[in-house]
Amino acid sequence: MTNRALLDLDALPQLFRHQVAAVTELVALGLSGTAIEERCRDDGPWRRLQPGLVLLRDEPPGRAHRIQAALTIAGEDAVISGIDALSCHGLRTARLDGPVHVLMPPRRHSRLVDGVFFDRSQSLPVPELRGGFPVAPLPRAVIDTCRRAKASDHVRALLTTAIRTGRLSPAALRAELSQACSRGTALPGRILTEIEDNASALATGWARRLVDKAGLPPPRWGSPVSGPTGAHLATPDAWWEEVNLAWEVTPYAFELATAALDDALLRASRLSAAGVIVIQTPPTRLRDAPDEVCGLLREAYEQAADRSRSTLHAA
Repeated sequence: MTNRALLDLDALPQLFRHQVAAVTELVALGLSGTAIEERCRDDGPWRRLQPGLVLLRDEPPGRAHRIQAALTIAGEDAVISGIDALSCHGLRTARLDGPVHVLMPPRRHSRLVDGVFFDRSQSLPVPELRGGFPVAPLPRAVIDTCRRAKASDHVRALLTTAIRTGRLSPAALRAELSQACSRGTALPGRILTEIEDNASALATGWARRLVDKAGLPPPRWGSPVSGPTGAHLATPDAWWEEVNLAWEVTPYAFELATAALDDALLRASRLSAAGVIVIQTPPTRLRDAPDEVCGLLREAYEQAADRSRSTLHAA
């Protein structure tokens, strides 16, 4: 801080994040307690935010000022989560009228502050700087918000928005949920399962319509496929036994959890080793590029029909 700033009180607001200063910082610059008190009077240019904190401007504090005040109170390594982190990420699904949610180290203590929820966490996330604040990554912010929500409609709206906008996959949310403190996870866990089930049913509906649009013979849907010896190979979403063609539409396949991804790769490997042509399509392609998918299906069917093949059967 410059000597000029120490003398020019009008320059002080530019030296502090979001114009929020601790009284101790102002005293360290050379201001007396009396001078600070005078400037915080009703007719002065500053306002008191919290005990020991000053807003260096003469207007009601906004949300950003309250966030910065909460961070200052929480101390080093504090991270913003909850609805304010969602807003900083550009995911606006709730009014910003709840408390500021601040994650802080587990052994740190802070005083009770109106409008702030201090959350001591054993697993502090690596923050992202957004809007001038250290905020939790989007998956953590979504789950933290859901864990504190009381109404199932609010939880469903937030999870659905995060998924439909393409910002997060169910797998990413499920992974974050599994790492969260168990308190408050039952409701978002149940609703996330409902969303996953609905997504699977929706993708299957799209797939059936595209098979008809492509003009292909009806496949067997969800039928186990066995090899020449009768051993089970896999259960693809669609199976054309007459040409040994398998099609898998795995919702959100681009971000599957590790175990599910391993299973999908193993199924495809078993089928390919048995001479099956395997098509794997993410559901977003069914929705966004149906003509392209239809062309791919027709091409794969023709290629599968124009070759010798082993005898495989669906149960």
